[in-house]
Order: sequence, then C-alpha cells, then structure tokens
Amino acid sequence: MTAAIITASASIVVAVLAFLLSQRSQIRQERRQARLTRVNSQLRDLYGPLNTLIATNEKIWDALRATTLPARDERSPDLATSDWLRWRDQVLMPTNRRIRDLIVEHADLIIETDTPKPLLNFCAHTLSLEVTIAQEAEGEKRRALIEHPGEDLTVYVRDSFAHLKKQQQDLLGSTA
Repeated sequence: MTAAIITASASIVVAVLAFLLSQRSQIRQERRQARLTRVNSQLRDLYGPLNTLIATNEKIWDALRATTLPARDERSPDLATSDWLRWRDQVLMPTNRRIRDLIVEHADLIIETDTPKPLLNFCAHTLSLEVTIAQEAEGEKRRALIEHPGEDLTVYVRDSFAHLKKQQQDLLGSTA
C-alpha cells in the first residue's frame, strides 16, 4: 500500500510539474506574440511610413540643393525663389504635415518613453513653417522660426526603423 501511495504521489508531482512548465511556456509564447504585435504596429503605423516619407523628402531636398538652391551659407535669410516656394509648398510641406500627423497620431508607438528631440523639433519646425507660409501669403518674407532638425531626424528614424526590423526578425525567428 505504501508503494501505491508513493507511485500515486509521484504521478501527481509529475503532472503538476508538467502543467506548470506548460503554463510557463504558454505565458512566454503569449508575451513574445504580444511583443511581435507591438513591433509590427510600430513598423506599420509609425516608423515604416516615417522612414519612407523622410527618405523621400531628403531625396527631393538633395535634388533641389543640387539643381536650384544655393548652398545654405550662400543664401540670404529671405531667399524665396518661386521655384523653391513651389517645391516647398506643393511637395515638401504636404509631406511634412503628413509626417507631423503620423508622429502626433501614433505617439503611443514611439520606442522611447518620452518623445525624442528630433521628432519634437520636426513637429515644431513644421508648425513654425505654417506661420511663415501664412506671413508670405500676406507679403512678408520670413524664415521658419525653428529650423528643420535635418540629419538628426533622418538618422533617428532610419536607426529606429532598422532596430525594429531586427526585433521583428528576431521575434519571428523565435516563434518558428
């Protein structure tokens, strides 16, 4: 009878351990899936579009600088050629607005706890440029109050996108 009790007890202990290990594995899998869902959302809804839009604006900006715009140090503060204004108002600014809207609408998907400076500076630049455009429409020649963050923004978004793509690949590899 003692052997039967020991055998039954051992079976119960093994069953409980198997259950606990299974639960632990399931919780880890659920956490990994939740992380993958978040990373996918960060890429799809924020960093993917930001990366593409910023790269597109940078390509246009580089082409403009190479063809129609003098170097920044050669420009006067109020340089406003009609060609530049056309590109700014019809191409760059609509994209800037879309970028700003993505940042504001999807701030919950930002990797960091606080909004990074390049993103804040970009949003502030875009808002200040709205006022500049309104002033120009009234005949005043102005520059944006806040400069475009330039390379800081490009590097931040490119690096964040690459970081998230690596996380996504790692998580996909670990779920297979």
